[in-house]
Amino acid sequence: MKRGKTVIYKICMQALHFVIVLFGISFLTFSITFLSPQNPAELWLAGPGGNTGTISPEAIAQQEHEMGLDEPFLVQYGNWLGKALKGDLGTSVTYHTPVTEEIASHMGPTVAMTAVSLAVSVALSLPLGILCAVYKDRLLDNVMRVFGFFGISIPSFLLSILFLWLFCIKLGWFPVIAGEGVRGILLPAFVLILQFTGKMTRQIRSVILEQLDQPYVDGAVTRGVTFPAILFGHVLKNSAGPILTCIGIYVGLAFGGSAVIEGIFSVDGLGRLAVDSVARMDIYMLQGFVLWVAVIYLVVNLLVDILSALIDPRIRYGQ
Repeated sequence: MKRGKTVIYKICMQALHFVIVLFGISFLTFSITFLSPQNPAELWLAGPGGNTGTISPEAIAQQEHEMGLDEPFLVQYGNWLGKALKGDLGTSVTYHTPVTEEIASHMGPTVAMTAVSLAVSVALSLPLGILCAVYKDRLLDNVMRVFGFFGISIPSFLLSILFLWLFCIKLGWFPVIAGEGVRGILLPAFVLILQFTGKMTRQIRSVILEQLDQPYVDGAVTRGVTFPAILFGHVLKNSAGPILTCIGIYVGLAFGGSAVIEGIFSVDGLGRLAVDSVARMDIYMLQGFVLWVAVIYLVVNLLVDILSALIDPRIRYGQ
């Protein structure tokens, strides 16, 4: 009974943490966009082309009143938050379409690219990290450490430009402007795979090495337990929580950090939408994008915490 109450308490605390963090992110994002020098009413009147001649101050003032921009800051935030809780993130000041519709229409390529890059990265990093830990300071470990160093050091925009020049311009294997379908996301996904695999392998290696240094491993060896039984029966099980946490972090990084990559490869996804929104100072679109990424990141972390508790009873019962 006591353990059941502990689980319910932890779930409630995680839900409360989710709400507080999401509220803080929305308030901070709204505050930053509120301080922007661009006037959303003027951008709305300028339209997608951004060149409609001189706009009279009277027209701008009328549009500000219609959009509620003449209200105090807290009133504006309260109005936006109330609509956001109902699923209405406002209307794009440049496209004149609902923000939720624009995000939904650009979601497909980003989700596909993220899913492919994460699936391949995890499939490569997990065995490589285990092997590097088991054969520490051997050839494979040294090679992967160098590869991980380059994965951490090379910026994604530089790697994207190099891939674009090599595979699209010199070799002609891919179009310069990414098309629709699987072929359009392969090259940008490969950039994410190289970076994620290098970083993730290093982190998994560190987690496995930390577990291999624990006293229970020496005790099992003393009792005559074989190393494969120790590795797969104890070390990997105890390492599952930190590894899941590591993977969860990369889900958020993939969704939020693909903007530059999508812009370089002309992938019509959420990242490119965010970059275009920054260029046009479309504040409502930016608020919607940041809120979307925050929700994805928090949901993934919540699922990771639940899975970690299911795998490790010590986490579940707060031991």
